[in-house]
Amino acid sequence: MANLTHLPHVRNIKSGVNRWDPNHSAVFEVYFTLPAAIQGQFAEDEAILTEQVTDVSGLDQLQKNTPVGKQRFMNVDVSHSSPVIDETRATITIVFNLNLRNVTDNFVLKVLMAWKNLNYNLADGTRTLKNEYVADNLRIAEANRDGTIWRAYQFKDVLLTNIQGLGSLNYTSNEAQSLDVTFRSDYWEEVLA
Repeated sequence: MANLTHLPHVRNIKSGVNRWDPNHSAVFEVYFTLPAAIQGQFAEDEAILTEQVTDVSGLDQLQKNTPVGKQRFMNVDVSHSSPVIDETRATITIVFNLNLRNVTDNFVLKVLMAWKNLNYNLADGTRTLKNEYVADNLRIAEANRDGTIWRAYQFKDVLLTNIQGLGSLNYTSNEAQSLDVTFRSDYWEEVLA
């Protein structure tokens, strides 16, 4: 009878013996560029947006693959990869802290609303063209505990599609407000170290 190849002891596990560090989902940074139409107005705030990010979701959807199809013959299933991918875009949701700078300046909300209004401004009906309402890029970098980046996503032509989080107020809540903002990109590059 054969023996187990990995007895349950740290000295028998390569990650333990070699002191490999695990990946941590809390060590990341998001770098923004704003659309050119609002960069001049919010140049100072562009870098500060990075400091207000608390969560990023939607990265699992970046691993695209063709769906699995099937054929049937006399009650027997035959599986195959379909030739067409259902969708190729990336949809990322980023959660931001909301802070008041200089007593009343909700700068994160101002920047993101100005970006949203480039697409369609409800106040006056103004609309702009795609080269004005998309940002050149958005970068999400994941790092190890000492800050060395091991993976980065560089999203191109980033469109802000939704802002949520200000829909209700509550006298009994102690939670600080945050903003959920959804972005879409039709193209991105993933770089692994």
